[in-house]
Amino acid sequence: MNSRTLILVVVAVVIAIATAIVVKNHSAGDEGGLKILVATTDISAGSFIHADKDLAWVDWPQGSLSPSFITPDAHHIEEFNGAVARYPIAAGGPITTTSVVRASEGGFMSAVLTPGLRAVSIAVSPTSGNAGFIFPGDRVDLLLTHKIPAKDSNDNVLASETFIEDVRVLAIDQMLDNPENKAVIAKTITLEVSPKQAEMVNVATSLGSISVSLRSLSVTDTPSAGKPAAKPGDKDAAATTAVTDVHVPHRSDNYSTDDDVSKLMGDKGAMRAKVSVYHGGTSEQLDFHQGVK
Repeated sequence: MNSRTLILVVVAVVIAIATAIVVKNHSAGDEGGLKILVATTDISAGSFIHADKDLAWVDWPQGSLSPSFITPDAHHIEEFNGAVARYPIAAGGPITTTSVVRASEGGFMSAVLTPGLRAVSIAVSPTSGNAGFIFPGDRVDLLLTHKIPAKDSNDNVLASETFIEDVRVLAIDQMLDNPENKAVIAKTITLEVSPKQAEMVNVATSLGSISVSLRSLSVTDTPSAGKPAAKPGDKDAAATTAVTDVHVPHRSDNYSTDDDVSKLMGDKGAMRAKVSVYHGGTSEQLDFHQGVK
């Protein structure tokens, strides 16, 4: 190959490379030129974001880029796994530095909370915390176990009652997400409750020990969230008989006493019936034991 031919080949190669670069840049401009992070599904305010399912990089028009958009040259998509949406983000909408908050950033817990609700933490043991099988996002009931003075006796009745139902778990210890679903033995559980329920939790910690009961995701008879459990002795829980004026307290499913577990505990949990006895123009009320229900 002579020198003239060699020069022509080199020039041809340079022209081909230059043409390829121009075509590539032109194509990139047509497709948007720069990738940004967007939502692949509708994300509601306060919900946890799963990077592998909820986010993706897409090309975005060069002329409509915002400094708040998240780009791959500054961030990795994994950084936003477990982040929380500050406000609703529609599918295809850009993820911005102000639309989400990550666990490492201030204000994360307040972004997780539903407006009007509060976050409270309770101490748990391996048994009271369901042996590590409760995860952020699960819904639970709270049970209080404590001693109650028995009426007409110096004995105490050991009782356990469900005092709060159907509340969301926000965090296990300092973990706000568990993408690998690994069982974690927790020391504290943070729950989303109403202001009234927050007060109830504080009182319960002084009354006795609190346990957590995990609810099924398929429960259909879920009570209204934000309301305390029904209390024994409520007006609508009392059975009355007009003829004999007998008032029998209703044994609610929301609590159990020691005699429900062991019949050897005696009649401390026995139902009592009050009967009005009339003698001419006078009357008196007598208590009758009706045995253990």
